Formats: sequence, structure tokens, C-alpha cells
Amino acid sequence: MLSSSPQLHRGKSRHQYLYRQISESIRGKIENGELAPLARLPSMDELAKQLNVNKITVRKALGELRAEGLIYSVPAQGTFVADPLAPQQKRKQSSMVSVGLVGHVLRRKSMGPYHLEIVGGIQTELSRQHAALVILPAGDLRKEDDYFRLVSKAHVDAVIYLGPIAPPILGHLIRQGPPAVVADAPEGSGNADVICFDNAAGARAAAEHLYEMGHREFALVTGDDQIASMEREAAAIAYWTGRGVPATSIRRIAGDFSRESGMEAGEKLLREPSMPTGIFCLNDEMAVGLLAALQNGGRCRVPQDVSVIGFDDIFWAGGSVPALTTVRLDKCLLGRLAAQRVLERLQEPSLAATYIRVEPQIVLRNSTGPGPAKIGPDVLRP
Repeated sequence: MLSSSPQLHRGKSRHQYLYRQISESIRGKIENGELAPLARLPSMDELAKQLNVNKITVRKALGELRAEGLIYSVPAQGTFVADPLAPQQKRKQSSMVSVGLVGHVLRRKSMGPYHLEIVGGIQTELSRQHAALVILPAGDLRKEDDYFRLVSKAHVDAVIYLGPIAPPILGHLIRQGPPAVVADAPEGSGNADVICFDNAAGARAAAEHLYEMGHREFALVTGDDQIASMEREAAAIAYWTGRGVPATSIRRIAGDFSRESGMEAGEKLLREPSMPTGIFCLNDEMAVGLLAALQNGGRCRVPQDVSVIGFDDIFWAGGSVPALTTVRLDKCLLGRLAAQRVLERLQEPSLAATYIRVEPQIVLRNSTGPGPAKIGPDVLRP
């Protein structure tokens, strides 16, 4: 606890915001020596209770002091008064909190509409809270020392790890590096906040939609070897087989999440003796490519001959021809949640780890229609 609590002016009598009153009070205690260098401050919860304010107010007050270099945080230990004689703790008055964004998906060949929307959400939230975003593409890094070098050279205050990184390396980065959050990867390590999408729930919803529309012959255009891709594939197949659809009625066509691989999948299906009536692409980019291939030259009509559903609801989906039915993932929301949580962890490193799954929803457009079981006998119905 602080030795004495500031008398906060509230309501009409206040001359400035509560967070500014709190920061000025703590600043005064640091300057007059009441709070000595390296003294540990109470946690945000303790300060909020002591001052009878909410944690957001306390966070803003501490953020102002941190930006001035008067305090600093140590992961899993707490927030301390900076030592003015320690050069590594000095910060310029005008400096901002900086958050590094690290991931293999940030390189040019991997960065598509999906990840751009997540990064946009991160940037929006950090800007709102007056923090800076530093993009740190991991490229082809595979060694733990290379990751540490990438992060340390950037001199960031906290890190968001976007997309999959080998769990053993990720665990060391989180334990030894700056405060961190894992985004859009379903597994973290150690005391890590994980914010990801419920891929299995979204895939079940897509599979159910095709089934309920009367489709019984399916094709699944798969993605790469990411966990998200495997979760989507397994959930769709489990739903269909659980409804009595024979495994022989489910074709798997390999893709890699690119539009080009969706076009190749469409060409492959057109060369086969028979066409499935329901096709689930594990992302929208492949679905848009598939639609282009199927409809080229009028060889196949969508949705009259075949229904196509995608996953992600990127901004391409609504503009495809026909407009793509898909599973919507709120990518901006995931980005904002990741930014909020990493700033919270920066303020209070001892916070317990959280695991948040952002729920998907089906967006019905024009690329799906009734299948044979809706317009004729359903021979597979139990």
C-alpha cells in the first residue's frame, strides 16, 4: 500500500481527470523520495481498491508514469519505481509504449486479407491507447536465439506473437522476453494469454449448413499444416460422418489457403467423373479461386449445380460472384482484444493467464442453395 492515499476530487469539484490526479500524486511521492528507487508499487487491483476507482483509471495513470520513465514493470514480479542512475531504465518524456508484432505470417507471401484485418484491429486499439506498433516479421527464423535477437533489437515494451510459432521456442520467449500475448494460434505455453478463434465451432456450422440445405456429396478443400486448418477439417468431417454420410462421399482436395490453390481444386473437380453438390473451402481465398474456376466458361453453375461455402469472411467474400456464404471471424475484434490484453499485462505482469476463443458465425449469401435432399428423395436419411 502507499503510505498515504491522495485525496481525489470527484464530480463537479474536480479540476482534472481522476487518472491525472493519481499520476500526479505518485509522481510527487517519487520526486520527494517517499517512493524510493526500486520500490514496488501496489498492484492495479490494490490501487483501485485503495483509491476507490476502477482499474482502467489506474492503468491510465500508471501508463502516463511509465511513458515518462518514472516506473517500469518486470514480468511476474510487479511494477517498480525507476532508478534514475540506471541508464537502461531511462526513457524520454515524449516516448510511447511500443508493442512488437512477431510472426511468420507477416512476410509478403503469407500476408493476405485475413491477417491484414487482424493487424488493423491491433493498430486501432494501440493507437486509441497512445501506444506504437512495431512490425517484426519472423521470416524463416527457426532458432530460439534468432527470435530473442529480433525482439531485443527492437527495444519494445511488450510483444504480440501472431500465428503459430514452435511451442518450445514460444514458451522460452514468453518466460524470458517482454510481457506477451499469443494471437490467432490455439496453443500457448506457460503463463501466456491466448486469444484465438473457435475454428472447430465455425467448421461445424459450415458443415451443418450444407447438410441442412440437403447436400450429401461433399468436397473439402483443405489448407496447410497449421493447427487451425486441422481443427476445421476434423470438425467438418466429424459432423458429416456423425450424420451418417459415408466417408466415401467426402472428397479431400489439398490446398494451401491461396486463391491459386482454390482454382486448382476447381479444375481438378471439373475433370472428375462426378461433381459433389456441397464444397467447403477452409478459407475464403481458396473459395473465391474455386468459384472462378467452376464458373469459367459456364461449365458449372453456383449455386444451382453446386454450393460453395468459405471460412473467415475476408473483404473479398461479399464481392465475389456469386457473393460467398462463409463463416465470419471477427478479425478486427481479435486484434483489439490482443492489444488490450498485452497492455494490461504490461501494466500488471502478474496477471493470471487467460484463454479467449472468439466465436464465429455463419454469413448467408448467394453461393449456397438447396441440394438433392431438399428437392428429391434423401436416400441417406436414417
